Amino acid sequence: MQESGPWKGPAEWAPAPRGVIVRRGMSQVMLTSLLTAAVTVAMAGVAMAVSGGGYQPSQQDCPASADANNVDGTSPGCHNFKLNVENGRGRRYAEVGLDQLPKGSSTPGLFGVGMPGSSNFPHAGCVAVNTSGTKGGSGRGCGTNQSGAGFTAVFDTENTARNAIAPQTGAPDPGGLLASLQDGLVVYLGADDNLDAGEHDGVDGSPLTGTAHSVNGPSDGGAVTAHVTPGAATTSPSLHDPVPAAGAGEGACADGLCQEVTTQRQQAYRGNPKGKSSRDVSNYGGKKWDPYNCSSGDLKSEQACPGGMDSWRNAEAHSVYAEPGVQVYEDPDPQASPIDPLYEAGATPQPSLYPIPAAYVGTCGVVAGGGPVASAPAGTPSTNSAGQVVVSTGC
Repeated sequence: MQESGPWKGPAEWAPAPRGVIVRRGMSQVMLTSLLTAAVTVAMAGVAMAVSGGGYQPSQQDCPASADANNVDGTSPGCHNFKLNVENGRGRRYAEVGLDQLPKGSSTPGLFGVGMPGSSNFPHAGCVAVNTSGTKGGSGRGCGTNQSGAGFTAVFDTENTARNAIAPQTGAPDPGGLLASLQDGLVVYLGADDNLDAGEHDGVDGSPLTGTAHSVNGPSDGGAVTAHVTPGAATTSPSLHDPVPAAGAGEGACADGLCQEVTTQRQQAYRGNPKGKSSRDVSNYGGKKWDPYNCSSGDLKSEQACPGGMDSWRNAEAHSVYAEPGVQVYEDPDPQASPIDPLYEAGATPQPSLYPIPAAYVGTCGVVAGGGPVASAPAGTPSTNSAGQVVVSTGC
C-alpha cells in the first residue's frame, strides 16, 4: 500500500497506497485483473505517458482512512473507481468516478462479482469536464466550476431521481488551457477493492492497535497511469528514467501479490518516515517480513502484528521503488494480506509462499528468487542476503 501525495513529475511519483490489495477474497483479485485488462485495451493507441501502479487515495478523492476496517459508511466524494485527466500540477479537466460503497453484501454473479440491482453493487457516480478545471477532489465529488465551459453529471441507476446534468457556460479560454498543459498531461485510472460489496480493509489507525502511522488507503488496489511532460524534453535519459518526457505504467496488488510494468522509477511504498534508506521492491535483501497473519483486514489481524504494525512499517526502507521494466513481488506494506493456497488448504505446516519469489527484468538489471521455496544457499555467487540472484546495471 502506498501513501497519498502530490504529483512530483516523471522522475519520481508520490507514494500511493500500493497497487491495489485485496483481503482474502479471490473476487477482488478478479476485479483487479479485469480492470487492468480492460483499461490496457481501452488505452491502446493512446500516447501513453504515466508510470504504473500509482494508485493514490487523493486521486480517488478519498482521505487515506476512507476504507478503514472500523468504518461502515462512506466519505463524501470518495470513489472506488476513478478516471482523471489533468495537467502536471494536478488540475483536472475531465474525470469520471464511481461512488464509494458502504459495507454490505452483494448478490453473487459472474466470477463472484455482484450484479446490478444487488444490495451493494457499484451503481452511482459522476462525470465532469471543464476547460478551466473541474474543481473536483476530496469531499467535492467531480466538482462544479462555473468559470469554464463544460458540464457536471450525477448518475444513480438505483435512485434515478438523482440523475442530473448541469451545463457550465463560462468562457472556454482555450489559451489558458493550452498554457496549463505545458506543465504536462497526466491520465490516471485507478480502482480498489471497495468495488466488491463495499469492502473496508484499511487499518483502523488507532494508537491502541499500533496502526496510527500505517494509514495509507485500502489494502488492495491498482492503477494504470500515463503522462507527457514537455518540460522534461531536455532532461538527460537515465537508467531510472529512460524517456523523461513521457512514460506509462500499470500496477496492482492483490492478497500480497504485486506486479508492475513501468517506464520509469516509481515509489511504490514509503516505510520509515525518518529513515533515508531505499530498496527496490523486487530486492528482498535486508527486508524483515511481518508475520503471515498480520494485516489490516480486521482488529484480530491488526493484533497479529507483534509490536504493532507501525513498528513493521518503521523497519522498512524509507523509499521502496519499482524500477523501469517488469516486476513481480511480495507487497512491502504490512497492511497486505498474503495468501498461500497450500498452507490455507492444510498441505504445508507453515506458509511456503510468503514472501513469494520475486522477479524483475529491466533497465536496472535482473532479480530472481527469494522466499522459502526459491532462495539460494548463503554464499552462492551473485546472490544477496535473501538468497536472490541479483545482476545490477548500476542503478
